Amino acid sequence: MAKRWWALVVLIGCAIGVGTSANAVPNPVPAPADDNPPTPVHYRVDTTTRVARLGSDLVVGPGRLDGQFVIVPGSNPLRVEITGALALPPADSYFVTFGFMPATATITVASTAPVQSVLQNGTLTATTRLAFALTNAKVHGVPLNVGPSCRTDEVAIVQSGPFVSPLSTGTISGTFTIPPFHHCGVTENLDPLFTGLVSGPGNTLRTVLTFLCGGTATCEEH
Repeated sequence: MAKRWWALVVLIGCAIGVGTSANAVPNPVPAPADDNPPTPVHYRVDTTTRVARLGSDLVVGPGRLDGQFVIVPGSNPLRVEITGALALPPADSYFVTFGFMPATATITVASTAPVQSVLQNGTLTATTRLAFALTNAKVHGVPLNVGPSCRTDEVAIVQSGPFVSPLSTGTISGTFTIPPFHHCGVTENLDPLFTGLVSGPGNTLRTVLTFLCGGTATCEEH
């Protein structure tokens, strides 16, 4: 069995080669037949988001992507579809508002739908749907009562980058717009404040996917 999976990895790596990224995930193909069952795969996930309006980085991780992949029968060039559930831990952030006022907050990046990815021509293209939630906000050390439901709408982020096979490690990246914030503030409406400070275009997301286990490799130690 182990030889079979090593042969599979070599086949995927050779057939995919190196190509250029697409702007979006290609349209899904029909569901695989029963004789082509999905193979489990698991990654460690580390992300860095550059928030354009704040000029600062938000580092989140390590998290997990627990999913599965299928090799699409008859695809030429070879096409591998990877889907999975993304889980990221909350992150404490520090940034400067209005150019001089320090602020801190806990940011939760929540996945709102399964990650959908296609590996083809040596490029992994992934679509992730995320929402950003904000808690424990302080300005100049003074708590700001944002309430329990301060968050953005969902945003679809397309990332791409070189990838050898689904049983490998790689880095993908993309740009996206942070949506407006809603339901922020208990005694006053803080939506305009956070939307003005954080929301807008030109943000970047860089994701490192570190292969943990998949196929016949055990995941018990991870």
